[in-house]
Amino acid sequence: MALRIDKTDRIKAWFLSLPALLLYSAVLIYPIIQVFRMSFYSWNGIPASPMRFVGLLNYKAFLSDARFLIALKNVGIFILSGFLVIFPVSLFMATVIQKNSPLKRVFKTCYFIPQVISRTAIALMWYFVLYPDGGPVANLCELLGLTNVNVNFLGRPETAIYAIVLINAWTYAGYNMLIFSAGLTSIPQELNEAALIDGANGRQTFFRITLPLLRNSFNIFALNCIIGSITTFEMVFVTTNGGPGYASEVFGTLLYKNAFTYNNYGYSNAVGAFLIFSSFIMSVLLTKLFEKTKD
Repeated sequence: MALRIDKTDRIKAWFLSLPALLLYSAVLIYPIIQVFRMSFYSWNGIPASPMRFVGLLNYKAFLSDARFLIALKNVGIFILSGFLVIFPVSLFMATVIQKNSPLKRVFKTCYFIPQVISRTAIALMWYFVLYPDGGPVANLCELLGLTNVNVNFLGRPETAIYAIVLINAWTYAGYNMLIFSAGLTSIPQELNEAALIDGANGRQTFFRITLPLLRNSFNIFALNCIIGSITTFEMVFVTTNGGPGYASEVFGTLLYKNAFTYNNYGYSNAVGAFLIFSSFIMSVLLTKLFEKTKD
């Protein structure tokens, strides 16, 4: 009798989950399957135009494209900036809002404001802030007499990607601040007090107790940083569109241009399939790595 009840409950659970499963498949699983399928075809995006099967030629063209290496390098710069810039800044901000200060709420609000603003709006804002003709930075340099300084950071191939990286850090520091703040809150205060009683100073307490106990928060940050860097798009698209030339190209801009500018949908789907596959592989590898280090 008990077995029949369990089986009935299992059937009910399947029926209750079915609408969500169908919706999930319709909006996520089916498009992913279509991306992989269409990556093996050559198609110009016109419905009346036939799709021609080309096998792995789109992948070969994408992986041998010089812009692929540029995009790979720029994604690497985004990842490095996450660990070298966003991580320490976010952790510092998290420690600031943990203090019992009357300005705690003000700091928390100011830090988090960029996170609630549209990414497109942020990119446009910084585009005009860094505009070389009449922008605030240009006017400030002129006011200070720094007329020889070239403030066209987004318009120069050697500085464009680094300017976008700093804009990206400004945008996501507040979000990661909350992640580390939650981790700091979960650390028992008694541990720090015991360390201070034993003679440890603030620096030793931070590196020997606080940082090791922030492992879970760091794992979340690392996963978001790497996957977010691989799939980054709107910040680059709005500010430079991958330019000047191909200096700030990323995988997202390659996909967009080939689909909606060059009408090369097979190539763009190959880029999309690469993004999906690389994001999935990195998620699995990072999860396994975190489990191993935890053990």
